[in-house]
Amino acid sequence: MTHPWGLLISLIGLTAVGMATLFLVGQPDQAEPSRFLVGFLIGLPVLLLVAVRLGYRWAMMAAVIYGTVGLALDLSTMVQLITKDQPTVATLTANGFSGILNFLVIAFGGRAFLTISQAPPPPGSRPPNPPFPASSATP
Repeated sequence: MTHPWGLLISLIGLTAVGMATLFLVGQPDQAEPSRFLVGFLIGLPVLLLVAVRLGYRWAMMAAVIYGTVGLALDLSTMVQLITKDQPTVATLTANGFSGILNFLVIAFGGRAFLTISQAPPPPGSRPPNPPFPASSATP
């Protein structure tokens, strides 16, 4: 089985962007990041990365779902930063990279899920047995 390298690289990138985001959130003037945020930004991509690397087909669809949720959160965060808060270059850049990587996870994960080799079909039916030769007994 070939591994979907585009999906794996995108998940590695999402893990790196998640670490950078936690570094931005963990600044002295900010509140401590929650365990849920750490699990969503770092734990889930690493878990999906391992599962995809092991070849589980369900992990590819789970990565697509994760990418969809992440892309929606990135877009909503960027809209909120632009319209309500004073955006900083670092947060907008991190959300932009995360959004691009989430889109790539959706694209590569969907393609990998649809093109992964499946189990071979069951063998076809065998031809019928030839008729049994007539018995040699004469009446």
